[in-house]
Amino acid sequence: MSTAVALAQVRPWGASLQPVTVGRAHVVLQAPDGRLWDSVRDAFWGQHLDMCMCEDQTDQLELMRATLKCVAEEMHRIDPDGMIDHLFGGSELFFRHYLLDLSNRDMLEHTGTVFKHARLSAFGWSVLAMLEATKPVIVDQATSTQQRSVAIQRGEQRVLAN
Repeated sequence: MSTAVALAQVRPWGASLQPVTVGRAHVVLQAPDGRLWDSVRDAFWGQHLDMCMCEDQTDQLELMRATLKCVAEEMHRIDPDGMIDHLFGGSELFFRHYLLDLSNRDMLEHTGTVFKHARLSAFGWSVLAMLEATKPVIVDQATSTQQRSVAIQRGEQRVLAN
């Protein structure tokens, strides 16, 4: 089954967020706990991952999206060197740590070693569906975050092209 078909059958993370209008026209998303978020990605980053909202998380979420997509396509088995080179700046240690972190966050499941046997969990598919649906289209590469995000997207294309 292709990744696109699999994603079409998944309920994306954040489907329980409800739009709320604040003031006359500002629409935000309300989580079940009542917290308000500017976007689904913000809610995932700040609420689910419990990460600091003081940083621009775009490039980090793009790395997560690209990694999950490459795992869904089994590139960690087919071309781990390509993933290491194109997504992780050539650092095998960073690659291994990142897969362990995704596994620890229940986005990957595996028998044996995570580096060879990982596959997306149901939650990982849900997160990937949300990240794919909210993938930023970056036209202006003025900031370093935008440059890193574009580099990640290009790296993902190189890995998947092999």
